[in-house]
Amino acid sequence: MLTKQVVGIKDKELLQAGIFERFKNVSFQTISVDNDIRENAEMIYRYAKNIDKYVAEGKGLILSGSYGTMKTTLAVCVLRKFIEQGGSGLFIPMCSIMDNLYSMRARSLEEWGRFEMRLRETKLLVIDDLGGEDVSAPWVLPKVNSIITERYNRKKPVIITTNMTKDELLDTYSGRIIDRLKSTNFYIVFNAKSKRKGLNLDELR
Repeated sequence: MLTKQVVGIKDKELLQAGIFERFKNVSFQTISVDNDIRENAEMIYRYAKNIDKYVAEGKGLILSGSYGTMKTTLAVCVLRKFIEQGGSGLFIPMCSIMDNLYSMRARSLEEWGRFEMRLRETKLLVIDDLGGEDVSAPWVLPKVNSIITERYNRKKPVIITTNMTKDELLDTYSGRIIDRLKSTNFYIVFNAKSKRKGLNLDELR
């Protein structure tokens, strides 16, 4: 899983899928993985190789573990492969879902309705950082439950990345929702240390 160039998808398609500049050149062909996450990456790659089958069956992924362990990168790789094969989907951080639903409703009911419908109907939804949203507002958890429940009923898969453990997910979200996710998502735990490196201060000297 290592080359230098990504081809096959236009920038416009990436933007429509919510894949912005930081991840525009991310794919299974361009990333390299350390040994401590290699087994996880290979499982995710095997899922991606059969992505059409899993999407048709409504089966997704839950990638759980500490920050900086390439969960988001690998989730983007899966979505990209699906798009390359003619599929469609959306990558979006959980905090952006909540922010968009809140701000769009105040700005335009039509815009808000289109956005929420896309969350419910897009073929493959990638939710990044579940648990990163502010759940103190009374409307947030019911909205999360509603979106996941409808996708479950429609057999439309979701790929979720989260820093939360199974117990933390159960403490935060409806037990019924977590049970549905467990029944339709492969659960992969990342135990590695963060792969992110700090900037080199020598550049500023």
